[in-house]
Amino acid sequence: MELQSFDNVVVWAILILALFVYYKLSLFIVVLRSQGSSAQDQQWIETLRCLINALPLLGLLGTIMGLLQSFFAMSQGGSLSASSVLTQGIANALWTTQLGLVLAVPAWLLLSYFNNLLVKESLANAR
Repeated sequence: MELQSFDNVVVWAILILALFVYYKLSLFIVVLRSQGSSAQDQQWIETLRCLINALPLLGLLGTIMGLLQSFFAMSQGGSLSASSVLTQGIANALWTTQLGLVLAVPAWLLLSYFNNLLVKESLANAR
């Protein structure tokens, strides 16, 4: 992907949100495996789930923005520059959708792993 694909504000929003989510998840997993869980860990689960769910929705927002850019180019006529804007809009739409999904799916898996660690720890503490 070209560097110009990173000039989209939605792409940056997805990347920043994913960086925060992965940071928090990896921090919680490391702390849980070394020190055990705290009440704060439990409180973050729903927040992280909500933030992870926002990743593909931001990708969808980027898709809509890219398609709107493409439809605007089609409404301007059939010149060569309009054709370039049309293809760039479609490329942006696909890029943001892909980015949102590619970053959300592993985050969901990590969150599931974190939840399983919490359940195992709570069962061990109950014994």
